[in-house]
Amino acid sequence: MRLAHADTETDTSTQTDRRRAPRRQMQGGGMAVFSTGLGAGMLVRVDVLDASWTGIGVRSPVSVEPGACVSLVPDDAMWPRQTGLVVRCEPDADGGYRIGLLSKRSRAVA
Repeated sequence: MRLAHADTETDTSTQTDRRRAPRRQMQGGGMAVFSTGLGAGMLVRVDVLDASWTGIGVRSPVSVEPGACVSLVPDDAMWPRQTGLVVRCEPDADGGYRIGLLSKRSRAVA
């Protein structure tokens, strides 16, 4: 996993953005397991788009309901597994879905 632009943060001044922490553009992928309830989870290949101290933005080929639990294992071994909740899922222009993940670590700190 690597920063797309290591020296800049995404300018969100002209966008409606609910994030409290600045985000950084990322390039990379990973495998995510999305689960709801007691059943087996859904294993999905995702592209990591951006990250902040509180969450991660990914692109997925499938829709995921907000409230689902997620475990994300990035391709880059230097970035640890992330766990959290799906807080947003919106269709994107490429036919996939942009999914917002709230990191479990951020909730523990808050």
